[in-house]
Parts: sequence; C-alpha cells; structure tokens
Amino acid sequence: MLQGRGVFQNVPATRRQGLEAGAQYQTGQYLVYANYAFIDATYQFSGKLASPNNPFADADGNIFVIPGKQIPGIPRHQIKGGVDYWITPEFKLGTDVIWVSSQWFVGDDANQNPKLADYWVANLHGSYQLTKELQIYGVINNLFNRKFATFGTFFDPQSTVANAIPNVLFDHRTVTPAQPLSVYVGMRAKL
Repeated sequence: MLQGRGVFQNVPATRRQGLEAGAQYQTGQYLVYANYAFIDATYQFSGKLASPNNPFADADGNIFVIPGKQIPGIPRHQIKGGVDYWITPEFKLGTDVIWVSSQWFVGDDANQNPKLADYWVANLHGSYQLTKELQIYGVINNLFNRKFATFGTFFDPQSTVANAIPNVLFDHRTVTPAQPLSVYVGMRAKL
C-alpha cells in the first residue's frame, strides 16, 4: 500500500444496530437536554481483510476477522448534554459536554491492538439577537483545552515520510488530535 492511500474492501456481512434516546426540558428561560447513542457495529463473517500497516498483519498484509468483532472507527457509546439559558429574550448563553467511548483504530478489524481512548470535551456558546434579522454569536470549543484524539489508524513507520524525521519510529499507530481551545465570533443575517 502506498503511503497516504487507504484500502477499502467490500465484506460479505456486517451488522449495525443500536439505540438513540434523548430528553429535554424547556421553560421560557432555559433548556436542559441530554442525548445518548449506542451503536453495535460488528462483522458477521470469518475471513481475511487487508490491513498491511497493522502490526498483527500476516506476511501478505492481511488480518483475520471473525463474527462479532467490532467495526473500527465507530465508538459504541456517545453522550451529549447541555444547558441553554436566556438572560434576556435577546441574550442567550449555553454549554454542552460530549463524551465519546473508546474505539478501535481503523485497520484493526480483528480488534487486537489497544483501543483509541475515550474522551470528553466541554464547549460554551452564546448569542445576542440585535434585530429580528441580525444576530451576533460566539463559540468556545474545547473550553478546558483537553488533549485527546478523535481518530486513529495505522501507518508504516519505515515509510519515506517517517525517514524524513530525525527520530526512529516504531509505533504503527497514528492519531488525529482534537481541536485545541478555539474561540469564534461571528454574525448571522437572515435575508
């Protein structure tokens, strides 16, 4: 497999089943809500799948999958809860907290390597309605500037890209770090 290229392969059978539930309570001054999602995404066949950068791959770059192994990159549990509070009819502040459970690295279809860790993140948002058509808003993402990864896959540590850096690489895992603390301010207009 070439560096930076993915491998996509049709498989004989998978199953995705789950549950989503949500609840909210609202008054004239505040809204409180919570949502939960459970996803059970599994393979339902036995066979080989290509995963050449997986450290457990055989000499041909394949791993062996059996029924019931979880499909990588899909967290089983996600919870989101929040509160919005109207200080005045025009001025609203709110917060939300999101928790995502651990997940298998993409390319670990046999579920043999350590999982990508679960994470949580808190955000703030607010808005002020200047007129019926014009609103100023602000968002703070990752309020506590937490360090976590949202996605993981494998790469070849002996690749030409890895050879361009001074340190010798041995770990096949690579992750996508979460967005750090970020602040956005903007304006919305209805035409």
